[in-house]
Amino acid sequence: MAATKSVTSRTIKEVQRALPKESAYRKGLKRATEKYIKKAQQKLLANFEQHPVTLEIGGGTGATNISGTLNGIGNLFSYIGFDAGDKPLSPIRTMLKQYEIRFHHTKTKTIVNITVPTAKDIFKATPLPWATGRSWAKGIETGISGLGRYLNIDSSRSRSGKGVQTKKTLRTGKFNNTSYLSFLLKEYYKDIRRIEKGTLS
Repeated sequence: MAATKSVTSRTIKEVQRALPKESAYRKGLKRATEKYIKKAQQKLLANFEQHPVTLEIGGGTGATNISGTLNGIGNLFSYIGFDAGDKPLSPIRTMLKQYEIRFHHTKTKTIVNITVPTAKDIFKATPLPWATGRSWAKGIETGISGLGRYLNIDSSRSRSGKGVQTKKTLRTGKFNNTSYLSFLLKEYYKDIRRIEKGTLS
């Protein structure tokens, strides 16, 4: 009995001594993981802010079609049909900054799982003003119809105050799809996977 009690006592003490070290390790791991996530986020956000589509929509009704999506006619803000004063990029910026870290500790290693918003999540948060079941952010990549009937003029009938859709076709040509959030997020996910594996420096 005495021997068993002695072993048990030493085991408890060893565990107690190990707890602060384990806690410090986990805190350090969390800090390091968050550091690398924020670094990857900064790159993602910089690429997002510098993208021609972001710059054009951010420029409102006075922007030029620097994205080339409209063949130089008008701009995306009025073409998509945002209301004057809308800030359609704000939900995207908020979502791109979100993340969740989960650690699963085993006897031999720690598994890191990082959850970040997907392109599908962002598409749900960016509905077209005139078709809530569709995403304008996805439409940038897949196409937004109506360019042939788009008239870039000041109008009280326009949500934004500029740009209307006419009943008559004014021109040929179509919306030029361009890579946007899906591409930016694809590169971001590569960095996230590297962080999970501990290979991003």
